[in-house]
Amino acid sequence: MAVSRRSAALGIIGAAASTAALALLLTPAVAGGAPPMTAAAAAALTGSCSATAHVDSQWYGGEVVTVTITNTSANAATTWAATWTLATGQQVVSAWNASVTTTGGTTTAVNASYNGALQPGASTTFGMQLSGPAVAPTVSCTDDAPGSSTGADVTVTEADSGRTVTLQVGQTIAVNLPSQYLPPTAGTNLVQLTSTGGYPSGQPVAAVFRAVVPGPVDITTHTDAACLHDPRPCTIPIRLWQVHIIVADVPSTGQTVTLTQVDTTRLLSLHVGDLLVVKLSSMYRPLELSNPGLLLLRDTTGGYPTGQPLTARYTAAIPGRTDLSTVTDNACLHQPTPCPTPQVAWSVHITVTA
Repeated sequence: MAVSRRSAALGIIGAAASTAALALLLTPAVAGGAPPMTAAAAAALTGSCSATAHVDSQWYGGEVVTVTITNTSANAATTWAATWTLATGQQVVSAWNASVTTTGGTTTAVNASYNGALQPGASTTFGMQLSGPAVAPTVSCTDDAPGSSTGADVTVTEADSGRTVTLQVGQTIAVNLPSQYLPPTAGTNLVQLTSTGGYPSGQPVAAVFRAVVPGPVDITTHTDAACLHDPRPCTIPIRLWQVHIIVADVPSTGQTVTLTQVDTTRLLSLHVGDLLVVKLSSMYRPLELSNPGLLLLRDTTGGYPTGQPLTARYTAAIPGRTDLSTVTDNACLHQPTPCPTPQVAWSVHITVTA
């Protein structure tokens, strides 16, 4: 059924029908069928797969994208998850063959009940309709194929409230709490990778954060209950939970790599501690990472719409793979009758080694 709906949607696009009509034909962003993988399994996924996004159709105000997930491990996988950062103004309207959620600008797709199992070298696909700027997403993925390390660098539970934890930029911390707690939140020094459960879902809290900026930050939450929101609330005490995080910087190697517009699509290898400098023209939007935390943003200036050349500096933080990308923009593209100026994408594929 999902395939036929997608085919119908593409036919409507070809006939220049409205985006609203298209949305009615597509399946919801959270696909039907069995529930996706558990929070614990999603948090444990660490590698062994690749993701490729293909734009099937674009129009002013949206696009339809198909993402191919391939198991690159020598072992079979039973579950997978894909993540990417939405462009400014983008939203996921609907999706098929995966369960898709967005938290804080980071979108995660996890396999459906029927397409999670992948033999070595096998592939599957999921699709989605995006509204907003027609910018192709840069997607990364992880799966549970044996041979990868599992779990976060540090795990904290209800008993760790008040504890101070030191993380180096790029490391991860998992938060596991009972179901009566709200999903935890943190400052901008940490980026949230996954979050499931918590009040009022009835499921235990399972969240994973990655350290991305040096400095102190807290992860916080508190308990909640339905009776606390009644006209005459109950007297159940609210329990606060907080862990203090100190994010340590990455030691520098002293090596600097500089990229410009001519380096688009380049395959780049960096070592942890290397400095990466990107210099682009003023037409480009701020840069985005497909795998937040692998590169630590030191500073960025210029870019659209400032009228100044775009310059950004990053430090390679942890081993892994990520794409660094952007696209040109123009004020006339945002007018009621947009100009026909084409947008030019820029991206590099980066591998960071220890």
